Amino acid sequence: MISIVSIYSKPMTSPDIVQDDSPTVVITANEDEELSTRHFGALLTGRSPLCIRRDDMTGVPVAPGVATARFTFRRRHLFWSVILGSSMGVQPRALAFLDKGGRMLLEHPLKRAPGIHATYEEKTDKLCGVWRRVPREYKRLLREGSLYVALIWGDEHNNTMESALSGRINRYPALSTEMFTSLLEPEHIPKTIVNGPCDDYRTPGQEEGWWGGTAVVTGAAGAAPSLHLAVIYNGVFLPASKDQSVRVLLTLPERNQTIIDEVQKVSKPGYELNILEVSTPVSAAELRSLSRGRLTLSVEALGSLERRISGSVRQRVACEVFHAPLMAERPPAAPTPEGLALLYIDKEGSLVYDIQIENFNNSFPKITLVEEQGKRHSQVEILDTRTGVLARPSARIFPPLYEDQLAVHIGSDTGLSVLRGRLLSRPLPDAANSGPALLRRTDVRLSPPMTPVAGLAWVSVDALCGLNYEVIINGYPNQWFAWLDSHTIGGSRALTGAEGSILEPSTAELSALNAGNTYLNVRASDNDTAFLRTRLPKISVPLSCLPAVPDSDNELSANYAPTPVNSTPPDNSLSNSASCFYAGKTYEDGAQWMSSETCHMCGCVHGVLRCDKVHCPPVNCAVPTIKPPGQCCPICTNSTTAVWNESHGCHLAGQYHAPGSSWHPYLVPGGYDTCAICTCEFPTRQVRCPRVRCPPLRCAEKDAYRPDKKACCRVCPEVKAKKTEEETLKDQGAPRTAEEILAEGGCKFPDGPLPNGKEVHPSIHSHGEQRCVTCRCKDGEVTCVRKRCGRAACARRRRGDACCACTRHRRQRAPPPPS
Repeated sequence: MISIVSIYSKPMTSPDIVQDDSPTVVITANEDEELSTRHFGALLTGRSPLCIRRDDMTGVPVAPGVATARFTFRRRHLFWSVILGSSMGVQPRALAFLDKGGRMLLEHPLKRAPGIHATYEEKTDKLCGVWRRVPREYKRLLREGSLYVALIWGDEHNNTMESALSGRINRYPALSTEMFTSLLEPEHIPKTIVNGPCDDYRTPGQEEGWWGGTAVVTGAAGAAPSLHLAVIYNGVFLPASKDQSVRVLLTLPERNQTIIDEVQKVSKPGYELNILEVSTPVSAAELRSLSRGRLTLSVEALGSLERRISGSVRQRVACEVFHAPLMAERPPAAPTPEGLALLYIDKEGSLVYDIQIENFNNSFPKITLVEEQGKRHSQVEILDTRTGVLARPSARIFPPLYEDQLAVHIGSDTGLSVLRGRLLSRPLPDAANSGPALLRRTDVRLSPPMTPVAGLAWVSVDALCGLNYEVIINGYPNQWFAWLDSHTIGGSRALTGAEGSILEPSTAELSALNAGNTYLNVRASDNDTAFLRTRLPKISVPLSCLPAVPDSDNELSANYAPTPVNSTPPDNSLSNSASCFYAGKTYEDGAQWMSSETCHMCGCVHGVLRCDKVHCPPVNCAVPTIKPPGQCCPICTNSTTAVWNESHGCHLAGQYHAPGSSWHPYLVPGGYDTCAICTCEFPTRQVRCPRVRCPPLRCAEKDAYRPDKKACCRVCPEVKAKKTEEETLKDQGAPRTAEEILAEGGCKFPDGPLPNGKEVHPSIHSHGEQRCVTCRCKDGEVTCVRKRCGRAACARRRRGDACCACTRHRRQRAPPPPS
């Protein structure tokens, strides 16, 4: 195996471990443009030179373990992503940025924002966030390599620092083209390290601090596949070592196969960081194993096997999703097909996708992923469903995906593409909410020569009450303008540019976003009428940003369960007159109210009235309860002589709650969420909404399910004894209704509702049952996977395995787009 290896290292005394060869440049007025394409990385180990101190100047103990982080500076914002080593059993409470003197610049709590952010972190095992509007002075520290990042453990309520793990933020080789990552941890846990304050035992040149490394891996497919590795590491050398040789191994353990085995001389090993780069040709099969997380990388110093570090190669660290508005390929029809695509890679290397299509007359469209390089279009993958997980994607998918050359094509049975959109990468910040909103065409027709247009929008509110947005329009070559219309408060706000932030939106605007009463409109520069429009889903707004809400540590926002990405999109009717009539009064769209006469909680959703009987949580008081006038549930009081007083209480999402009252949050259109109980505390008038604590599962995560859609906790399947013949006949004689199946976590399916946990083969009207595709229902969501066949199965396909399609039809070239 031919390979090229280069070794770089600097001692700990150097102020910049990884720096460009060019001299330091002072940041000028166009600093944002210079930094906008910069990528940075950090290795967090016990060998960081930074000593973090508390307010009393005592050193914080160094946490055991290894972590790595990636940073992308984009439009004044620093997006960050972190993966933790397997030895870290407890998640840190915060991520902090510090200067080289240990001064805290920013501390970011590591709380999962509701919606797609929480789902993404769970599916990828990453920590994701963004430092918005980085000050000018801190940008200079970032450029100079004087900015540090630290993970902090401690009590989140008291903001204590029990331990911390830090590392310097640097420019690593090949970060801009990173496709895969490896986090290297010691194979043998260090036993001589004590968990004491950092300044008590840290002496350069002696044995202390966990060691480890990270690798930036880039794979190139094509006629001559190859790999490039940039490995950043420390600690593999013994303390007394001066000149050492380091060995790099890349292996496929399941086949006992070695892909890279190189030994190189290192002069003056660095204490904090060493860098080596390896380039080598590989086979297509090895590249495929790389994309599926089967390769293991290890680094060791010769003669010091006990200090070897290793780790599997997985998808890159960056927290990102890939999205595209889907545009009609031909002139607009009536109605015009439209849609959007959202994809990301999970921790198993699988492709998670959600394709939303509207005004499409085919229930089972042909969805393909196509690599587009100029006029050359090559089909890479076929997606069997609109929403699902592609468990073993082709290795060919990753280079075009990361280089913005992968497109989604949606066609009919004739094979011609009807919708198309090129996927673009987008960093996933901490306030991503429910994902992108599809911008729908209005009834206003554009000029005849205008090609079809498509668009999508991201809108979120961060912890500082800033409104952040991004609007993407395809197919419109001229200038356009966008604005937000909060029709319930009669206000509009123009958006400056396709992406930006509104630092101080009004509380009325935030309330409208929180209630789902805001429209986003796009118009041409030469007219005042919107040609694209969407009603934004409910945006999760921090309670502290909403009006008349007392300060509290409540983590539950007014709509803490936002609309999921794959749910039915909101109505986008152009009419602002949607309202509901109830008991002689007219209520605006999105309004909520309680009828004290009938004890019903009601809401108006797109002009449709929804009312539910008030569900009172159980009351367990040490003192007597009262039932004040106009209230439907009993209230705990603070004394036996309490007097009802309407002048003081709590406000949440526009609803008034009496002191001492408890209630379940009411979410339209889902109804009451019985998994949380909100309380207006009598002494402090603060709202607290703790959720039900679920017991630990006694089965595998993949086997657990929810007994019904509104169940608070997942449970393990029961191991039932075999039923007698009489019981079986009795069950068959009383089939469950579709409503009962869906209420127990079942899934909607074209062939009829599927029970929770059921696996079936889907049927297509024109092709019959698809025996090679298996769909499984779990907790209301359907995941479909096509059977994959290896070379061995293809070799014996004539013996009866019809699912082994060995003609490699996925590699056929797609027809050229219509002119």
